[in-house]
Amino acid sequence: MAKSRILATAVAACLLCAPGALAQTAPTAQSAPAKESFRTWTWNKVSGNWKRMKGTVKQRWGKLTNNEISEAKGRREALNGFIQARYGIDRETADRQIDDWLKTLK
Repeated sequence: MAKSRILATAVAACLLCAPGALAQTAPTAQSAPAKESFRTWTWNKVSGNWKRMKGTVKQRWGKLTNNEISEAKGRREALNGFIQARYGIDRETADRQIDDWLKTLK
């Protein structure tokens, strides 16, 4: 009995509202999608644009040959392996270098 009275009160309150009053509420912050920062690059973007990114890879890791960069074909693990071999560093250091490089991309 109490539930039906509450429901009836809610329906009556909605009927008393001006037409379109509910549609005129202010948008919330969640309604608009957050724009992705232009400076945010993920490896998916890099691998999708690998031909364009070869030059920046060469600038960052100058010891890598053009064949090694081409052979990586946008695969992060392959690039990591080439960086390790050329620079004599461990996997974690190469990963950190790649992450730092991703942060600098425009």
